[in-house]
Amino acid sequence: MSENVAVAEPVKVQDNGVPASTTTTETAAASTAAKSSNVKSDASVLPESSDPAEILKQVEFYFSNENLPNDKFLYKLSLKNEGWVPIATICMFARMKRFRPVSAVVEALRGSKELLEVSEDGELVRRKIPLVEPKKEEKQDAFARSIYAKGFGEETATSQFDIEKFFETFGKFKQVRLRRDNDKKFKSSVFVEFASLEDAEKFLALDPKPKYNDVELLTMSKQAYVDMKAAEHGFTAHASGKNYRKFNAFKDDVHNNKKRRGGDNNNRNRNDNKRRRGPNDRNRERENKDKENKTTEDTQPSTDAAPSTEPATESAPAPAPVETAAEN
Repeated sequence: MSENVAVAEPVKVQDNGVPASTTTTETAAASTAAKSSNVKSDASVLPESSDPAEILKQVEFYFSNENLPNDKFLYKLSLKNEGWVPIATICMFARMKRFRPVSAVVEALRGSKELLEVSEDGELVRRKIPLVEPKKEEKQDAFARSIYAKGFGEETATSQFDIEKFFETFGKFKQVRLRRDNDKKFKSSVFVEFASLEDAEKFLALDPKPKYNDVELLTMSKQAYVDMKAAEHGFTAHASGKNYRKFNAFKDDVHNNKKRRGGDNNNRNRNDNKRRRGPNDRNRERENKDKENKTTEDTQPSTDAAPSTEPATESAPAPAPVETAAEN
């Protein structure tokens, strides 16, 4: 009497080396995992701390004008409850897990003078002043205060933190962004937004150039870098941007829809206007809306798709957003 033995079917492999049975979702997941493995910075290697200054600095960065509009997870979370976000959730972010106990985090956040406020029960935190889209002049000012620096070597688990500490010696800064290629590999270069134009200019004027681990850095203003790359690739600086899959609350419908909802008075005004408009007006509006939607579909990536950059508050490790404006 013979036993039934299951015989494995031979795995069919496509020309690209991927098993034929592999789904698009599985392939995408494998690609995402491979890219994530290229990110070496890991906050879990840092020692546990209850330092209120460190805690406040990190959380204020999360809610800052520079980070919050580009942090899809935290921004959308802040829309759910009048800006309030559970502190317990904040404590689970990659760069916050080392700050314990949670009560120390709550007390540190209560010390925020201008940006943050904590609920009476100590469970929630939010911005004191609602986030608004920066004016053109403010964006230009931030760009002018930003510099490019290259020469930081291979990425290690502490690179993000070591580079931030390095720049602390040259003045206050808003953010340090490690630049990465499309596969999230560190390009050995950073963009740094200083808090003041004076500090940015002082850094760029240093002679000799600053060294990092005994390697002299290549430094220039961010504007000079953009102009240089534009000249190399034969396009104008204003036309050099790619169709980045990067969340931006001010370019996405999330922020605009939130403002459009408004209050009862705004709703009443809109209803009055609708009653005064005739059929032809409404038809023209629908045609214009269709054109706008088509333009948006052609130029804006889906915000529901997996972004090419990891927000600073996503699950560990939490790398800085990818900068893919140029190869080097």
